[in-house]
Amino acid sequence: MTEAASATSEQPAAGWTCARCEVTVSFSHEVERPRLPSTWSRENGELYCLGCRREIAGDAGVALLDEGASPDVRHRAHSQARIDFEIGRDPERPDNQIAKACRTSTLAIRKARVRLGIQPRN
Repeated sequence: MTEAASATSEQPAAGWTCARCEVTVSFSHEVERPRLPSTWSRENGELYCLGCRREIAGDAGVALLDEGASPDVRHRAHSQARIDFEIGRDPERPDNQIAKACRTSTLAIRKARVRLGIQPRN
């Protein structure tokens, strides 16, 4: 407990910090037994927010390329890996919502679903 919390006999707010971007989500002490948001994930003992999880997926897609891949190829691989992550995270989510989250077109999501063998969602 922090000194301020000890002095007032209040519990500190519960919170979590992303290991990559350091964004913090927290709840006031009035919230009983807060839980880690469902969009966050613990990987190898570290916590990551959804935005960073998408970026990590994109980086993993780029890592599969040859070192000499062009910037355009690297950009497409990063984008495709982010789309694949988002579809895999919630395949029932409508295509337009996934497109918005990935900052791409609905057509790109539909093409990815076909490639992944997953039916489009309107």
